[in-house]
Amino acid sequence: MRNLKTIALLLLPLFGCFAQLEDQTVTVSHNLCGGATNCMPAALPLGLIQVSGSNTFTVNFGDQPLLKPSSDLGPATLNTSLILGGAGVQLQNPASGDFTQVQTISLLIAPTSGVDCSSAGSNCTLVADYDKTRDGTANQSIVLKGHSVDLIQYISTTTHSVQLQLQATGTGPNNAWNADVSMDMALKARANFP
Repeated sequence: MRNLKTIALLLLPLFGCFAQLEDQTVTVSHNLCGGATNCMPAALPLGLIQVSGSNTFTVNFGDQPLLKPSSDLGPATLNTSLILGGAGVQLQNPASGDFTQVQTISLLIAPTSGVDCSSAGSNCTLVADYDKTRDGTANQSIVLKGHSVDLIQYISTTTHSVQLQLQATGTGPNNAWNADVSMDMALKARANFP
C-alpha cells in the first residue's frame, strides 16, 4: 500500500494541479426606466425607442480578478469565461398591456456607448435574440435565446463594464410601460498551477 502512495505522489506533477470554480446561475438585471416609473410611451413602434436612447445601458461588473480572460495570481494562471445562456424581458406592470405585438428583439454588445448597433459597420455582437415566428407570441415576458457568447472578452478592463443595446421591431404595450432585462450566465474560473 505504501508503494502505491509513493507512485501516486511521483505522478502527481505530471497531471498538473488546478482549482476550478463554476456557477451556472449568475444573473444580472437592468430596469429600462431605472425604477418603478413607466417611461416607455404607449403603443409606440419599438424602433422609435432606439432613437431615444432608452435601449442602451451599461452593466458594471466591478473590479474583480475573476472577470478577466486571463490573469496571474502568484504562481497560478487564472482563466475565466462568462457564457451568456439566455436573456429575458419582463414587463414590470401587467396593467401596461403585453408584448404580443413585438416581432423581434436582439440583445447586442456595443463596442462603445455611442455606437448605434442598427447601423452598418457598427461591430456590435449579437448575444441573444427573440423572433416571434421562431419562438411564438410573447405575453408579459419575452425569453431571448442565448448564442453562447463569452462576455469576458467584452468587459472593459478600465471601466469593468459592458455596453448593451436592445434592438426591436413591432409595437410596445398599449399603455405606458417599463421592463426589467435580465441575463443568465454561467461563470467558470480555473486556476492552473505550474
